[in-house]
Amino acid sequence: MIKNPKNSNNIAYLRQLCCLGLNKEIVIAEFLRAVRSVIPSENNVCTTLKPPFILDNHILGFDASEMANLPLEPMAYFLTPECMTRSAAWFAQHPVFTDPSTIWGRDYYSSDPYNLVWRKLEQHHFLYSPVYQYGKPVALLGLFRPKQHSLFNNHEQSLLPQLTPYISHALGASDSKTIIYSETGSSGLLVMNTSGELLFQSQEAKRLLALASYPVLGVTERVVNLKTPPDYLFRKLKQVCRNLDVIFQGKIAEPPSWNFTNARGRFMFHAHWLDNASQESSGMIGINIELHEPQLLRLLRALQQFQLPPVQREVALLIAEGLSNEEIGIRLHIKLTTVKDHVRRIFVKLDIERREDLLSKLLNASDKKKTDFGLN
Repeated sequence: MIKNPKNSNNIAYLRQLCCLGLNKEIVIAEFLRAVRSVIPSENNVCTTLKPPFILDNHILGFDASEMANLPLEPMAYFLTPECMTRSAAWFAQHPVFTDPSTIWGRDYYSSDPYNLVWRKLEQHHFLYSPVYQYGKPVALLGLFRPKQHSLFNNHEQSLLPQLTPYISHALGASDSKTIIYSETGSSGLLVMNTSGELLFQSQEAKRLLALASYPVLGVTERVVNLKTPPDYLFRKLKQVCRNLDVIFQGKIAEPPSWNFTNARGRFMFHAHWLDNASQESSGMIGINIELHEPQLLRLLRALQQFQLPPVQREVALLIAEGLSNEEIGIRLHIKLTTVKDHVRRIFVKLDIERREDLLSKLLNASDKKKTDFGLN
């Protein structure tokens, strides 16, 4: 049990996040960003496992836009059956793993995988802990720091295994829950010509395309690969450009837009002419790309901005979902009088007077202030 941690509020956020019942890849990606406020780290990864101890998918908690430019093939050097066997044996005896020489040998920091991939991602110091379900390892939670930062200390090494049950809960959640997406979100701009050739992309568009292309990295026959090749997205965007051109010529075509949903959220693509040269083949087309995240996730993040204890954050989230006081009491196993007291305190702290004001208050807070969880 975590006893009186200074960052108990941040730990409560991780716990509540993993109990939202959302898609496990959405939740774990957010967990990997948010855990930085509990254990300082960067470029964190959660790797799911197949029995007996085989790497399956890498869920990334960082901007993966540069992954397509890295040679991922050398990583197979450390994905041999022998390495996996040594890893399984290590975690059967130890709660964490920090020393590469114990499994990958003393030449780890001079190897191609390190120098071509992990060093460029600034994944020098690492802290791994297994995630268990019913006594069997189902994932590895990995936190990283660049070379110029300090090693993970003993307190951090003892804290991480106490957080892995939250990941276990998220992995066990059903994906059948209906997701309500926000109507606004991060946006970026692509510029293409009528032939669908990419001429320009803003930095945010580059990040969003990375999330759309590969929110998860797969492992097939020991080789790390992109789950959704970027070529697939660009074929769709070329079609959107053609649709816009055809419509301009007075012909019938599908609308110049496209929606795409994956584990990171709903991506919206809308094409439009950028200049008056649209009549020519060289006309430039702007494509706005926007990411709409699950509304529940945005609301929970927004609640971090207010001085509410964890139980009041849970009550506020359920109010925003439209639950009555009676339903909240049943859901949280607390008395109706206790629920009413929490609601009164929430109204005071958020400076609202009606239940109907809570949702708009949180959405406005989410729009005005991005959190410190790597979403800028």
